[in-house]
Amino acid sequence: MIHAPLVLAWCDDLFLQGHQLARWITDYVDLEESLAMGSIAQEHLAHAAALLGACEMSNLQRDAHVYERPASRWFPSELSMLPRQDWPATVAHALLINQGLLVLRGHMQLPDNPRVQQLAEIIRAEQDLHARHWARWARVFASDPGLSGEFTARVAGAAALAVDLFGFPVSDDGPDVFLAAADPADMQRQWAEAATLVLEEAGITAPALPEVPKPRRPGGTSGPLA
Repeated sequence: MIHAPLVLAWCDDLFLQGHQLARWITDYVDLEESLAMGSIAQEHLAHAAALLGACEMSNLQRDAHVYERPASRWFPSELSMLPRQDWPATVAHALLINQGLLVLRGHMQLPDNPRVQQLAEIIRAEQDLHARHWARWARVFASDPGLSGEFTARVAGAAALAVDLFGFPVSDDGPDVFLAAADPADMQRQWAEAATLVLEEAGITAPALPEVPKPRRPGGTSGPLA
């Protein structure tokens, strides 16, 4: 298996986001959004599976990695944990995670394999669509005087949890084969700049976003994951 600790940690994020966003298929804002959440959730799981495959995991290894690993060996960002039944917070978390994925993919050097590269193109197109989806919701909240303040507060709360987006797991400081030429601090700064721009273009006052990554902690320290 390829040694890619930070990319594998982002697979944890994708898997958890996919399962948590799926709650909104039934606890939906409206029917159209319910269907969209099903699609985005499914694509998050597919993206995680594709990246695990790029790490040279077999299907059996992938299933063991996801379903048999103890919480202490998961390293998701704190931002991955979505508050239950809080749509503004869900949008805030998903928007910031999505912007992180866009930065991550810009630095990943995946194997020069036709199948992997084809999957990467599909993932890129779907993640760009997700970015437009969450930016649209930010504009919806910004345009409603009764909701803009609440959403701005949810974004600030989510931002405080995003300090570990590009931090390596505490048990493994690299190197990450797919990110050998990347600087985690540079990626964190790029994410902060990109997310700030998206929020401000939507009409939301962006909070100060963390620009220095901290290490990701084991999932066993997270109540929701445990």
